[in-house]
Amino acid sequence: MNFPIEVRSGMEMETEGRRASERMELEIPIEVAGADCLGSQFLDRTRTAVIGRHGGKIGLERKLVAQQEITIRCLATGREAEACIVGLLGKSRGTYYYGIKFIGGENNIWGIEFPPLTESEGAIGRILLECIGCKNREVVCLNDFELEVLEVNRHISRSCKLCRDVSLWRKSSEDTRESETATPASSPPVPAQLQDRRREPRREMRVTACIRTARFGEDLVKTRSVSRCGLCFTSPWEYVPGEAIEVAVPYSPGGGNIFLPARIVRLEFLASKGTRIYGIVFPNLKG
Repeated sequence: MNFPIEVRSGMEMETEGRRASERMELEIPIEVAGADCLGSQFLDRTRTAVIGRHGGKIGLERKLVAQQEITIRCLATGREAEACIVGLLGKSRGTYYYGIKFIGGENNIWGIEFPPLTESEGAIGRILLECIGCKNREVVCLNDFELEVLEVNRHISRSCKLCRDVSLWRKSSEDTRESETATPASSPPVPAQLQDRRREPRREMRVTACIRTARFGEDLVKTRSVSRCGLCFTSPWEYVPGEAIEVAVPYSPGGGNIFLPARIVRLEFLASKGTRIYGIVFPNLKG
């Protein structure tokens, strides 16, 4: 039996600091077995809110305690793993959201391949891609050229381990409308005030990104330039220099988007166009 996988769009601001792996907001049907805080055995069906290489975030309509051990079975793959409750992350409409980690470290029950950490650290874009031929899914780290090819053509050629050949890959659960397809980089040059002395070269590129804050929620924007350590984008919204944000680039409505913590570092207001140009950096990738 096939179970649908949906993307969760709820707000969750990440703490700064290097992570052990990529975290992706993705709803995957699961079964959770264990004993609640009263000692009663349970077997509940629910969904993930966030998944990662070493654990994730799940919702349950019952109270559990930190360090409590549970068994998680992914209904989409049939795989299961032992995990423990890290702690309570919040409550919404009768559902308790817990951070969990797999006992013994990495345990990929999701059926999604995550990239090596060394590859991830040098990436500009991170997104869940799906092989058009065999439907294999992987979290893929993209450099600037790969990112632009994906945004312009909505697919990219790369090797598939299951097909054992080069195949076309697209954004997983793609729901991008034709009007949202990025245009080739032909935008006006970035103002000189934003072209400061950068150790990481930036490349002019217009791709769709999503800026997320507690104040405004999600803001779909177009980038003007990108680099490994940051990017530049335009928006009519009034962000504040120094403000903590989260960024997903590239962004695909209905896709497996990965939000990374970032910070607004530059602002220029274009009065003639009624818009603002922002520069941001990813603190975890500086230096």
